[in-house]
Amino acid sequence: MTIRFLPVLFKQRWWLRVLLACTTVLVLFSAAVPLRAAGRLAVGLAPTGQVFVPMIVAPTPSKGYYVDCTAGNDGNSGTTEGTAWQSLSKARTAPLAPGDRLLFKRGCTWTGPLYLDWNGGSGRPIVIDAYGSGYLPIVQNAQYNVIIRGTNLLIQNLATRGAPQSYDPGCQNQPKGWQIGFRFEASAAYNTLRYAQATGLTHGVKVTSGANHITIVKNVFAGNNLMYTLDASNPSNDAGANGIVLEGDDNEIAYNQISGSDACSFDFGRDGSAIEVYGGQRNRVHHNTATNNATFTELGTSRSADNTFAYNLVTSSTAKANFLVTEGAGGGRGPVLRTKAYNNTVYLTSSTSAAINCDGGCATNILTLKNNIIWSEGKIGYTDQPCDEAYNLFWKADGKPGIFFPTPSNKSPTSKIADPQLVKASVGGGDFRLGASSPARDAGTAESVQAGFSVDLAGVGVPQGAAVDIGAYEYKP
Repeated sequence: MTIRFLPVLFKQRWWLRVLLACTTVLVLFSAAVPLRAAGRLAVGLAPTGQVFVPMIVAPTPSKGYYVDCTAGNDGNSGTTEGTAWQSLSKARTAPLAPGDRLLFKRGCTWTGPLYLDWNGGSGRPIVIDAYGSGYLPIVQNAQYNVIIRGTNLLIQNLATRGAPQSYDPGCQNQPKGWQIGFRFEASAAYNTLRYAQATGLTHGVKVTSGANHITIVKNVFAGNNLMYTLDASNPSNDAGANGIVLEGDDNEIAYNQISGSDACSFDFGRDGSAIEVYGGQRNRVHHNTATNNATFTELGTSRSADNTFAYNLVTSSTAKANFLVTEGAGGGRGPVLRTKAYNNTVYLTSSTSAAINCDGGCATNILTLKNNIIWSEGKIGYTDQPCDEAYNLFWKADGKPGIFFPTPSNKSPTSKIADPQLVKASVGGGDFRLGASSPARDAGTAESVQAGFSVDLAGVGVPQGAAVDIGAYEYKP
């Protein structure tokens, strides 16, 4: 907004200019959110259920550069829609400074890679975004479609997709290939990815070792089911089909929709996961909705530690579906220390499903499992030694859930075997809020709140009653 002043009055009253300048500084200072970067998500600061995103304040006008795959020309200035560039290689040369924008036209498709190498400023990220109308701009069919090496970047409203490079007729014609949608390299830090889409890839997003403080929020990752290793001759090397892979530390994964990370595997029957942690530490995975993935999360390597999963809704009808897979020191890739799962609602309908798998010396310092609703028509799960399990609710339609922690007698006395009385339990379209007479009401521990989770999956404040409810939804009349 431009403020106009009367020239004569402004000239005569020099003190008014000083007052107005001071007022402007105060307004800008008070409006700025003191978050480093485009934003680590601040858990619990949005009781309405909206994701907290830092305000972007630009004291001086920022520059914008435009890219149009059809009407653009790399000989143009790129500074207006009418003088847009055309190629991703030209876009890489944009002289972006903190607060500047690089904008891709909606309805356009490019073959990757798109490199994002710039460094924004604390509180003034460089914004990578879309303009115009129509579907999101797409970057596709490269080994790595979008490569992020910079810092303090806000990346939003982009789509990326892959295509199978081959099929394996010996494993249900499983698609194969090595393609990653958004790849955060080791130098990437304090970046946000939001309102984006990734589909048809080996990994929708990969946060590589060294990358840190990446916020991945309110995105859609669907059908990322390419296997990059599918080997009938080796019993333990099949890999691929992941929504998100976390090798880096201190990342926030929240309010995403992740579905269809499920693939044929010679080694495991089915493989793939919504979120795989392979070496990452202190990652917080919360308030996500995951549907029909082979596994919600699998953790491996002894470097992985202190990862938390809270208020996620996990439903699947796939064969051999899992919620959480981890291991102790004797598991070959462990120990994976101090994984915590709070207030998740898990609903697995296959008779071959097993929600929890913790072997190789599971222990209380390996896995904490509290305030979760786990309904599995296969097994609730297996731990070869007792873990830190309490205040959970377990169920199966016949009233006899298979609990092996490592025996049924190892279930905590604070946990329940009972129908959770959900409004409507159904994969892909259910309503997993608690009914008024649910035994999950006021039956949890406050440990999840103490860990920083103060709203449920619907944005309802926790607790509403005398105690925290079990599951991803807090009951509210």
